[in-house]
Amino acid sequence: MISKSFLKSSIIYTLGGALPMVAGLVLLPFYTNYLNDLQYTQVAFYISVSLLLQILFSFSIESYFGIKYTQLQNEPQSQKKFVGTVSILLLIIGVVLLLICGLSGKFLFSKIFNEKFQMEFWPFGFWSVLTAFFNSYFKASTNALIYFKKPNLFLTVNLINFIATLAISIGGLYVFPESIIGPIYGRLFSGVIIFLLAQYIFNSNGEFKLEKSFLKDLRIFCTPYLIYVISGWSLNFFDRYVLQPFIPNTDLNTYDLILKCFFGILFLQNSLTAVIYPKLYEIWAKQTELKTTKESNRYFNVFTVINILQLILFCIFIPLIYKLLIHNEKFYESEKYIGVLAAGYGLSSILFFYLPTILYTKSIKVLLKIFGISALFQIVISYFAILEWGLMGAIYAGLGVKAIQIILSSLFTKGIFVYDFNFVKIFGIPVLYAVVNVFLFNIYPQYSLLNYCLQFVGFSLLFYFMFKNEISAVYKQFFGKKV
Repeated sequence: MISKSFLKSSIIYTLGGALPMVAGLVLLPFYTNYLNDLQYTQVAFYISVSLLLQILFSFSIESYFGIKYTQLQNEPQSQKKFVGTVSILLLIIGVVLLLICGLSGKFLFSKIFNEKFQMEFWPFGFWSVLTAFFNSYFKASTNALIYFKKPNLFLTVNLINFIATLAISIGGLYVFPESIIGPIYGRLFSGVIIFLLAQYIFNSNGEFKLEKSFLKDLRIFCTPYLIYVISGWSLNFFDRYVLQPFIPNTDLNTYDLILKCFFGILFLQNSLTAVIYPKLYEIWAKQTELKTTKESNRYFNVFTVINILQLILFCIFIPLIYKLLIHNEKFYESEKYIGVLAAGYGLSSILFFYLPTILYTKSIKVLLKIFGISALFQIVISYFAILEWGLMGAIYAGLGVKAIQIILSSLFTKGIFVYDFNFVKIFGIPVLYAVVNVFLFNIYPQYSLLNYCLQFVGFSLLFYFMFKNEISAVYKQFFGKKV
């Protein structure tokens, strides 16, 4: 049974983890209203560069952290040494990558970006790289707080980051109008603050000493896992780099706006898995056989329900909200793509079913096969699809990649785990959601609020009847009676 304390802490972790996403959404209207078309494009690309470098700075250590920390649960002193080792290693990686970027950044920017966008590495490109370093260090520390079981501190430090980012960024837009100084320095200076907070978290919970015995296992796990995370960045940003010469600047900005909103959904998904996965690891650690059970599957069912309902609500409210806040009507065109883009994020529920089993068994070769192949597929297919169909080519290529990832996950994980689950709940519901949205997009290509309201009613009823017993059990746990 999902405990009451678990549900409460999950809410806190989800709220705290969602704050960076909320900050990004809050800033979008300011960017669209106070930046011209060229400046918006520049900020979008600088942010994408920062997110890619954040992946490289973290080296996916935060994903390995929970597994190793949980395995050391009976050795408190070793846990502290591991925490300190992670902190030092992240700092070393950061210094090395900052030097490499400083030497090669100008050359790479000249080759990657179209000249019409006037992207410069010095100073804004380098500040974006430095911001990535600060954010990666902070993300690793807040992820560690979940395993330290400190939800209140997790919420507090994320709230500080939220306030600092908004205050400095918005203030910069007013003090330096018609400039990207506000957005760039807002993220940079808030990054300095959260870097100091992260240092406090690591120092308070670990021994600041590099323990070499942890490094081999960490390297073996994190190196191929990095490919998985980079493929995720590629899925979210690569198409905009290919689209540079093929669509007008305003269309690129419109597409970027709606994808920025979906980045919030991705962040919520990752926040939810960051809460669920530790519980799954605890369940599986008590078993003699590597097998999914009704107890572990219950968490995946919860994930599917929350994921699809939040996607439908997203499709309902985001267009309404940004029409109230965004004055530049060029951006309104993005609303028609929202449903077909949501279809891909609905399929993510299936991927998140397989991922923790791969991580728990440390099946690095399997991870490498799945996401290495799908990443190559995404790059090649996106390029040719965009050449042929432009923006729609990019969108359907993204859906194709999700389908390939699911097929590869099903094929390559058969030998590492025994999967006992309800096919309709794990596979059927996400696929149904994706099919419904693709079908509606082709039948009604323009945005329809009624379609999404009907979706919400339909899927809510479906979830109620499919998960009625589980809903009743949780309700009884809180209120002492059945529904």
